[in-house]
Amino acid sequence: MKVKEGDYVVIWIDPKRVYLTKVTQKGKFSSDKGAIDLGNLIGLEYGSEITLSTGNKAYLLHPTPLDAYNGLRRPSQVLYPKDIAYMLYVSGIKPGDTVVEAGTGSGFLTIALAYFLGEKGRVITYDIRQDMQEIAKKNVSILNLSDRITFKLKDIREGIEEKDVDAVFLDMPDPWNAINSVYEALKPSGSIVIFVPTVNQIEKTVLKLREFNFVDVHAEELITREYQVKENATRPKNIGVVHTGYIIRGRKSIKVG
Repeated sequence: MKVKEGDYVVIWIDPKRVYLTKVTQKGKFSSDKGAIDLGNLIGLEYGSEITLSTGNKAYLLHPTPLDAYNGLRRPSQVLYPKDIAYMLYVSGIKPGDTVVEAGTGSGFLTIALAYFLGEKGRVITYDIRQDMQEIAKKNVSILNLSDRITFKLKDIREGIEEKDVDAVFLDMPDPWNAINSVYEALKPSGSIVIFVPTVNQIEKTVLKLREFNFVDVHAEELITREYQVKENATRPKNIGVVHTGYIIRGRKSIKVG
């Protein structure tokens, strides 16, 4: 695959210098390690080694959702990849499914959902703040995922318009107040996956899930640790992302008779 004018690309210099930038004929990329005329990137293959003005080497990479953390606007707190990956896995969703999300925020979970569900999948994302959704729409467009996502400016606690959806993802301050809406929207055995930052929110949410007869309910926390690798000096890094929040999940059951 070759770079075209208007594409967003990743210029990878080293682990601390990863830049998401738009390629234009007259544009210029600059960093403390050197610069390059962006027009020179047009027609190059992704994965190519490029030389900056200082002689330093860099690499031209195709953007992934992970690269969003280096280049997209994020005025609100966003979910981290370690949590998003697990949330996708335990939800049981697959390419082609339809999912509902609330709230949209900066769109980082929205992007991951759309990327994972593929061209035939559908993400319907609710939020009550238009300003945040406008930012999310811009972020989504950078990764060319807009056609997989429907944005709705509506309070999910007042109801979900879609029915028989495969899963619902919630990232909001009071998810327990949306459980009724979620139950009505989910297909039988469909998953609800919730992210909250405090223990108090866990208790209120889990109790409400049980009240609505959700089963296979779990509350979990994920902790990751990255290592610095050097000859005879490999050890955990001194700093990193440890606690981010809590994941609550469950599945809809139905009463027979």
